[in-house]
Amino acid sequence: MKKNILGIIMLAPVLGFIGACKKSTIDSKYLDPEKTTNGSIDAFYTGMFKNRRVIPDYWGLWTFNGVQMGVYTQTLGVVTANKMYEQPESYAQDRWDDFYSAPGSDNNWTAPISSYREIEKAYDALSTDADKSGYLLFTKTAQIFLYDQACQQVDLWGDVPFTEAGGLNATGTLKLGAFDDGRAVYDSAITNLKIISNWLANAQPEQFYLNKLAKQDILFKGDLLKWRRYCNSLLLRLAMRKSAVDEANSKALVQEIMGNPTLYPMIDAYTDNAEIVTSGTNLTIDLTNSFNDGHQYAPGYMVDSLLKPTGDPRLRVLYTKNTAGQYHGMIPTMTAAQQQAEIGSRLISLIDSTTFVKNTKFPGIIFTSAETWLLKAEAYERWGSGVGGGSAKSAYEQGIMQSIANYYKIHNLSDYGTKQTAATPAEITLLLANPKVAYGSVQEDNLNKIGLQKWVNFGIMQNAQAWAEMRRSGYPKITFPTDPGVSTVPTPAYRLTYPGSERSLNGENYAKVADKDLPYAKIFWMK
Repeated sequence: MKKNILGIIMLAPVLGFIGACKKSTIDSKYLDPEKTTNGSIDAFYTGMFKNRRVIPDYWGLWTFNGVQMGVYTQTLGVVTANKMYEQPESYAQDRWDDFYSAPGSDNNWTAPISSYREIEKAYDALSTDADKSGYLLFTKTAQIFLYDQACQQVDLWGDVPFTEAGGLNATGTLKLGAFDDGRAVYDSAITNLKIISNWLANAQPEQFYLNKLAKQDILFKGDLLKWRRYCNSLLLRLAMRKSAVDEANSKALVQEIMGNPTLYPMIDAYTDNAEIVTSGTNLTIDLTNSFNDGHQYAPGYMVDSLLKPTGDPRLRVLYTKNTAGQYHGMIPTMTAAQQQAEIGSRLISLIDSTTFVKNTKFPGIIFTSAETWLLKAEAYERWGSGVGGGSAKSAYEQGIMQSIANYYKIHNLSDYGTKQTAATPAEITLLLANPKVAYGSVQEDNLNKIGLQKWVNFGIMQNAQAWAEMRRSGYPKITFPTDPGVSTVPTPAYRLTYPGSERSLNGENYAKVADKDLPYAKIFWMK
């Protein structure tokens, strides 16, 4: 490891196939921040969050959330087909590039790693101690987002370039990045997020720099308490994700942060969710195009086996009724012919237009309070109330209620269509008492119910997180059909295989991980 310019031990951000950072314009389809006050750190900071895997965008939603993650998670109703689990090479390449170099014909998108390297370079060029001290607000909060996105790369691929990448942006010198062990990336993220969290808890920045941050921060508008909440909730996610393979350290960290909410506040109310506000009619063009062409169908198990029989009030803001006036998803165990017959008869519910397809204000979701509470519930269930002084049942129920509140909030943001009746306390009480949902006394059942609720909460928009949680925990326990044809990937893969650019352009480094580049090679945090 090396010490970076901020005095933190960290693995420097990286990129495998190094592309130039795109100094993008702020696309008119989203709410613009105030004009930048600095041509370097300020502008790159705002641009860092403008990533099409965070902000709702057709290319991210249709090609990845739909084609790939929807199939691997059953968060989308898809027709059973030959080679359904095989990876679309070009779409995975785009997902990889959107972290490292953010290609795009419109030049409107940026990549977290290249943007951060520009921030780092500009910080190093600052000439006064006052600026160096003041701009720590930018660099440290940017690192939180960077580590979040870097760990998501690990979740998808395993070992990824991290330490040596980004040299072109940082120094102007091209250097192809070696692959870092996925566990090392996680460990570095956890170490440094903890340091950042403690720094933010004690920071007393000058108002001048707080004002600058508020102008450029399109995520939290400069609210440092919200940045702390995001940082600590992210720490909880990462600790729980690696808890099956490093239980002692994960438990100790979880106990520390959950046991001291004053020092380590988390995102525990949906009003504090980490999300980027979006706006404009062009956003609905992206959403409309994303949820069509076979990507608009409700998932069968989620609708028919969970939401509908339990009277879950989220059902009416997530999906539409079919022509028979019923909610019905695409059943994955049906044959393709049976599924197509139901599609032809318009018996399959669709993704709701008011909440999703025509919602001009749908946010870019990064982290929700529901996830925080459901992670807490899992920790309490596995390790007891001593890890934070709370109850697994209470945290679980709070997670469900926060998810309901957040989906209704998004639904009510929309200017399109007829609004659904608000979820009532009586409905929620009945939901929590339903045997399919009610928290019980058998740990295996409880962990599966927690997994089911995480899965519902992530849904179509965060289904890469659903895939990660399903692989690392084994929950929820749902059945996936085997590919009906002949395929090298007959069931959902454990990881994505590396894109062509790494094999061809970073061959020397790729050769060192080539033996791991298999669909069923396990990510380090899997049991």
